[in-house]
Amino acid sequence: MGRHKQHKPRRPQGESGQPTTEWFGTVFHSTEGMQHLDVRQSGNGVLITSAPAEIDGVPAAWPLRLRNEDDGQGLNELGAALAAGQGHVRVVSEGPGHRTVLAFMPNQPEDGLATLARVRTSGGPDGDVVFERSAERPMGLWAEAGENLLRIVPLLGPDAPPADELEDCQLCPGCYRLVYESSSSHTLVGASLMPVFGLCRLCAEGTTLRSLRQADVPVDAQQLAVLETVAAALA
Repeated sequence: MGRHKQHKPRRPQGESGQPTTEWFGTVFHSTEGMQHLDVRQSGNGVLITSAPAEIDGVPAAWPLRLRNEDDGQGLNELGAALAAGQGHVRVVSEGPGHRTVLAFMPNQPEDGLATLARVRTSGGPDGDVVFERSAERPMGLWAEAGENLLRIVPLLGPDAPPADELEDCQLCPGCYRLVYESSSSHTLVGASLMPVFGLCRLCAEGTTLRSLRQADVPVDAQQLAVLETVAAALA
């Protein structure tokens, strides 16, 4: 198992000093590079995005929409479980002979890791168990995600739009985190002729490159070129 180094993002604050409806954090894995976790309001619900996650055995981004269908009870229970590092199961759908659940599963305590997974079971207690989606992150990052989920839930209301469709997003060119249309993103015009746009806050501030150098984790050449361009513009 590879080694994680966690970057603790600042607690999100709006101009008024109140918590915003978006939080994200990044960890640095010794073999898999940067791993991101986002929590944000999505209409009258919450969107948790793990990038990358394992989807049918292939690394990809996992945007998980959780609707607020019970006056916040289910979301608060999940947020409390993440914050406390306690196992939690939430039924997503059921049918004859099968069930799909969202499960938060702390690993062995000495690992300091936990997994959020969408799991499908069929055929009763002895039937097949299929992990359709899964994201493993350090317990501390899940705890921050849970704390911020709990901050967002009271802001959800019946007048919020249903968010039937996921909003547009793009990859931050510096770290490959999904940056949503309503996220704060940045355009950098440096010495090069081409501007760098769609940067997440950590990349725009130079934090990502500093953390990568400290952690000594893999990063592809295109990402590194973007981050070095940012560093040159900030110098």
